[in-house]
Amino acid sequence: MNKKNNLKQYISYVKKCRASSIFNIVFLMLFFISSFSFNVQASTTALDEARSIIKENYINPIPDSILNRSTVEEIVKGLNDPYSQYFSKQEEEDFVNSIDNRMYGIGIHVQMVAEGVKVQSVIENSPAYDAGIKDGDIIVSANGNSLAGLTADQATSYIKGEEGTMVNLVVNRGDGSQVFDVMRKEISLPTVTGKMLNDQTAYINISSFGTDTSQLFTKKLQELKMRNPENYIVDLRDNGGGYMYSALEIAGNFIGEEPAITIENRDGVRQRYLAEASENVIDKPIIFLVNEYTASASEILSAAVKDYKKAFFIGTTTYGKGVAQQIFPLTDGSSIKLTVQKFYSPMQNEINKVGISPDFEVKADYSLAVAELFSGKYVSNVDKRGYVKVSAGGKEFNIDLKLAKDENHWAAFKYIIDNVSKEDVYIGTENGWAKAPEDYFNNIYKFLYGNYKTFETLKNVDENKVFTVTFNKSVNIDTIRQYTDIEVIDSETGKRAAFDINKVDDSKISLAPKESLEKGKTYYIKIKNVIKPFTVRN
Repeated sequence: MNKKNNLKQYISYVKKCRASSIFNIVFLMLFFISSFSFNVQASTTALDEARSIIKENYINPIPDSILNRSTVEEIVKGLNDPYSQYFSKQEEEDFVNSIDNRMYGIGIHVQMVAEGVKVQSVIENSPAYDAGIKDGDIIVSANGNSLAGLTADQATSYIKGEEGTMVNLVVNRGDGSQVFDVMRKEISLPTVTGKMLNDQTAYINISSFGTDTSQLFTKKLQELKMRNPENYIVDLRDNGGGYMYSALEIAGNFIGEEPAITIENRDGVRQRYLAEASENVIDKPIIFLVNEYTASASEILSAAVKDYKKAFFIGTTTYGKGVAQQIFPLTDGSSIKLTVQKFYSPMQNEINKVGISPDFEVKADYSLAVAELFSGKYVSNVDKRGYVKVSAGGKEFNIDLKLAKDENHWAAFKYIIDNVSKEDVYIGTENGWAKAPEDYFNNIYKFLYGNYKTFETLKNVDENKVFTVTFNKSVNIDTIRQYTDIEVIDSETGKRAAFDINKVDDSKISLAPKESLEKGKTYYIKIKNVIKPFTVRN
C-alpha cells in the first residue's frame, strides 16, 4: 500500500472509530492510526487494563516499579509525562468537547487572579452575556465555593456544569459586589473564522483542530477567494492543537499532495505521509502568525508549510510539542491519555522541545498588525510615494504608510523599523525607492509625515498644558472643528489624545487636553502639512 492510500485510509478509519460504540476509542491530540494495535487481554479490573495498555502502547519502556503501583492515577503520574493523563468519564468528555470548541457553562474566557476568576471576555449571546456579567468582573465564589487560590481547572469546575443547571456567582465589580444566578448551557464556537481585513488581505483564524475544522476551513477559504484577495494571513496563535487528521487535511491547501509529516513509532521506525489532496491550494503570498502557545497539531501544519517555504512566519517560537497521544477507555468508564508516538516535520526536522521559529520575531501583542503592514502592495511600477520598503527574514515587504499612521498599526510600524537593518529600509518617491535618511530612524514621524514642515521640539511641557495654534489668516472655529486635520499623537503607540478646540481670537485657537498627558512621553501635534513634537516633563 502506498503512502497516499495509507493516509486516506487512516483518516477514514479514525473518523469511523470515533463513532464506534463497539470500541469506543477516541483519537486525540495527534495519534496516527497506521501503526496502532489494541491488544489488551481479558482482565477483571480497570487497574489491570491500564497496566496492559501502558506496557504495550506507551512510547518508552516502563519499569515494573511503576506498573505495580496501586492505582491508575499513580501509574500515570509515575510516567513523569506532562501529556499523559488519567481522565474520569466527565474529564474525558470535557477534553473532547474542548477540541471542538464546545463546552457546557456560562460562556466566559477567564484568567486566574488572587481573589478568584477574572473575566477576560464574555462570549456574545452566552448565558453570562445575557445575565449581565462584564469583562473585568472578578468571580469570587460559585455556588458558595470560594475560588480564591485555586487553579484554573479547579475554579472553572465549579462554574461549568450540566446544561440547564443554575450556578450562583458572587462577582466583584469596582468597589462593590453583585450576585448573579446563571443557567448553564452548551456553548459552541466555530474553530475557524475569517474575514477580509481590507480590499486585498484575507484573514483566517484557526483556534483548534477539531472534528469539522477542515470542512470549516475549506468553506471559509472558498468564501474569501470570491473576494479576490492578494494575500492571506493565517492565525495559529494560542491554538493548542487537536486531531492530526484535521491538520493534515488542511495542510493540502498550502503544500498540495506532498509529504506533510514524519511519524516515528515506539520502535524508532520513521515514515512520511502525504497531506490530503486539495483543489484549493493557495497560490498567493501567505503569512502565518504563531506564538509560544501554538502547539501540537498547529505545529504539524506550521512545520509542513515552513518546510516547503509556502508562508512567512511572524510571532514567537512555537511550544515544541512533537509527541502524539491517544486516549484508551477503561471498563469502569474512566480513561488514560498516553503518549504513543513522536512526530517530525516532513523533512524530519525536530519539533519536540524545539518548536518552529518565526521568520520575523514579534514578542509584543501586535503580530497581526505587523502582518497587515507586511501585506501592503504598491500599484505603480515607478511611483512609490506613500510606501516604505523593508527587508525582513530574507523577504522584501512594501508598507502602506496610510495604514502605518493609524493608531492600530503605528506601534507595529515602529517595531518593524526598530528591528530591521537600516540598510534595508527605503522610502518611496515618485521615481522609485530611495535609501531612508539616518535621522528618520530616531524620529518615526519622518517616515509617516516626511513632507510635513517640522517645528522645533518643545521640552518639559506640563501634562495639562493648553497649546495655542496661530494661523496666518483669520479662521472660523466651527470650520476648524469640523474640517481641519488636527491630531495629538503619542509617539510610541500612535494613540490619539483627545483635545477640546477653542477659539482664542480670529487667527488663534487653543488645544486643551481632555485628560492629562503621560509624564515623560513625547507627543506630536499634527496640523495639515505641519507637525510639532513636544515632550511632557517627568
